[in-house]
Amino acid sequence: MSVSVRAYVEAQIKPLLPAEWKFIPNQTMPETISQTVVIVKHSRIEKLPAAPIGHLQNTVTLTIVDPHADEVKAENALDDSVLELLTAIDGHERINWSLAEKVAVKDPYIGWDITLTVITEKES
Repeated sequence: MSVSVRAYVEAQIKPLLPAEWKFIPNQTMPETISQTVVIVKHSRIEKLPAAPIGHLQNTVTLTIVDPHADEVKAENALDDSVLELLTAIDGHERINWSLAEKVAVKDPYIGWDITLTVITEKES
């Protein structure tokens, strides 16, 4: 893999998202949100001992945030949005999700954190 994990996740996940969603490849949160956003947080890298040298397991969190300030409207919209995102990720060859948890993101916004495992290997 010649690109960063962050760039790889963007290249693989962004095309799966609805066109009206905004993809933010870094752990930054806009002051105001006017559309559903997906934020990437690359938080961990582990060596895969059973795999050949250069294979790594990366932990990435995708945070999906709804633009509604009203919590009921946000929850209802997020029910559909998080399922749409999880379904889009399912079956990917190198990206797997293991957990989705509802989170308070930044007042007044709520969202979901989706834990991804991304396997990378050193280019030969």
